[in-house]
Amino acid sequence: MGKKIFLVFIWAIFIYFLKQNHLLSIDIDALKQFISGYPKYTFFIFIGLWVFRLLIFLPGSTLMILGGICLGPTIGFTLSMVGMVISESLVFMMAKTFTSARINHYLNVKQPRLKGLLETYHYKFLALGVICPILPTDVICYLSASMGISYPLYLLTIIISNIPMMALYSTLGGSFGESVSGIVVSIIMIVGITAISLNILKKLKSEANSQNG
Repeated sequence: MGKKIFLVFIWAIFIYFLKQNHLLSIDIDALKQFISGYPKYTFFIFIGLWVFRLLIFLPGSTLMILGGICLGPTIGFTLSMVGMVISESLVFMMAKTFTSARINHYLNVKQPRLKGLLETYHYKFLALGVICPILPTDVICYLSASMGISYPLYLLTIIISNIPMMALYSTLGGSFGESVSGIVVSIIMIVGITAISLNILKKLKSEANSQNG
């Protein structure tokens, strides 16, 4: 109980800090202004945002775009990958630390199909959760870790699956104010990857249903 109270206390302090600096709106312009205000610590602040984004449920795509805007596509991509590895490693540790029988019970009773997908397609389902922009990546990472996926496979899947979308988001951010064609091409490719990943997910669900049927 003491550890949980301490974590809530730390979370409350962090939320207060973000509120005072007007960073709770998840506004890219506000985040950019905040980072630009501390040029000597840009890299550290950016990685810190990746670590603490979990506390405010900030989507990783927002930081990928922000990295492209503030740091350029190449450096933005590199630091976003480092930040993603750190933040999803924290998700893995939280899943291993706080996972209880309640989660398994919830999946068994309320979401048996989801549990079937996690058990049958483990790293494939995790990869789709990372690639598809409209799926809750952190939730899927947490559930995958809870279901027993090994850390090396978990991390390798996240790194490889993140490459295409992270490159596109970083390029999209770097194109703001410079290249309209770059923005258009990036958006078209993001939409295409979303459609393809959702189609694959639909097929996995169909296969899982046929196996269970």
